Amino acid sequence: MLTKKEKKEYVFKKLNEFLKPQGYYLVKTGLDPSFILKENDKIVYFFFNFKDMGQIAFSKLMISIKIVEEIIFEIKKPDQDYSHIDNKKYFLTTVFDGETKMPEGYYRGIGYDVNTQEELEFFTEWILNYLKTEGPKFIETYSYLPNILKKMDELTAQGKTWQNMENGILSGSLDAEFRGLIIAKLCNDPNFQKKVEMCDTVFNESCYEEWLPYYEKLKERLKSVESIYNV
Repeated sequence: MLTKKEKKEYVFKKLNEFLKPQGYYLVKTGLDPSFILKENDKIVYFFFNFKDMGQIAFSKLMISIKIVEEIIFEIKKPDQDYSHIDNKKYFLTTVFDGETKMPEGYYRGIGYDVNTQEELEFFTEWILNYLKTEGPKFIETYSYLPNILKKMDELTAQGKTWQNMENGILSGSLDAEFRGLIIAKLCNDPNFQKKVEMCDTVFNESCYEEWLPYYEKLKERLKSVESIYNV
């Protein structure tokens, strides 16, 4: 049976060969080693968990869009001051890849069982193929705020939340609604007010009362946010 160290060495070597020339760097520390690409307006990254029981969990790609997350960091949320955000390894996530399907045998929250060299090579090759095919499409599409807004509207039309785990797009729990409103305002969304009304309904539920002051703070902050797109 392969050791955790052997798995890490193999995966990191293979991915570094492909990603380092593109500007990604690897942070090995902690329980969630990450590959990170910093650009002027966004940060692209993904992480792993190498489990004691043998599985490898892979996050798929995520993007932190600075103009959105600067406001999220300012507003905060209940019981979270974001003190762990160091902008070296840990970032606030704007969007996640909720569309790409993991290979057969991968279980959400658990990972892919890797006990043999053959299984290690298969899963590493799957990740590399993802980073060469679906990954770049995700980055290109969802680095652009109007495309995120379009996806949000599609999810709403399907009766789904913007952060649903099946095929959602926005990161977070109820702070995904915060992100959605920020993006809608930045895009000069003609349905911005409808989105506010939809979120009002959510945050006025008694079970979410601890979120309400943060939501009201966000709505006040949005009054001074200027649109950068005109959808």
